[in-house]
Amino acid sequence: MINAIIGDIVSVQESEVVLRGGSVEYTLFISGQTSSRLTQFKGEDRLNVRLLTVLIHREDSMTLFGFFDESEREAFKQLQTVSGIGSKQALKILSGISVKHLAEALDSGNVKLLSSIPGIGPKTGQKMILALRNVLVLEDEKTPNSPSTKNIKLKLWSDIIDALVDMGYDRRRIEEVVDKLVTEQAEKLEEFSRHDAEEYLFRSAIVALG
Repeated sequence: MINAIIGDIVSVQESEVVLRGGSVEYTLFISGQTSSRLTQFKGEDRLNVRLLTVLIHREDSMTLFGFFDESEREAFKQLQTVSGIGSKQALKILSGISVKHLAEALDSGNVKLLSSIPGIGPKTGQKMILALRNVLVLEDEKTPNSPSTKNIKLKLWSDIIDALVDMGYDRRRIEEVVDKLVTEQAEKLEEFSRHDAEEYLFRSAIVALG
């Protein structure tokens, strides 16, 4: 499985990005949400960009989908569990609504909002609610220490946690350290690109773990 691709941005369009990694250029299909974020990158920010991926392999094709963060990738996967929604439609949905607003619409049963997304009618909206209500969990800013929030934060940094486990550290201890660091360093991490944030968090976790 290809978990992520790190490379330089060659070009960004509304529905795809080309990343150059080494001597290979990869075309990844992306949502409008990810496209809008990538087009803001200028100069050195366009170098060593990390996009999470999903590879869909069929008999006649291999397609890479790219995602700016874990929440979007998870939403992409979950949307395809709904009957009648495939990879292309899932990406269109994520182009028409943010993951946060999608989760809110699902949890509140807002068929009207879901139906306003291009390509989604009332019937599909209802199926989405039945299948995904309370599946895409949002972080509750009012209860920052709730178990659901902690799980979300840890899931967003799962690559770092797995890497530290491979180095021999105890997983439970790692999760405690990462959760504490992400909470305490939230403002600083937001200033970094995803790649730089991961490097900073990884180094900080090693120091904290001793």
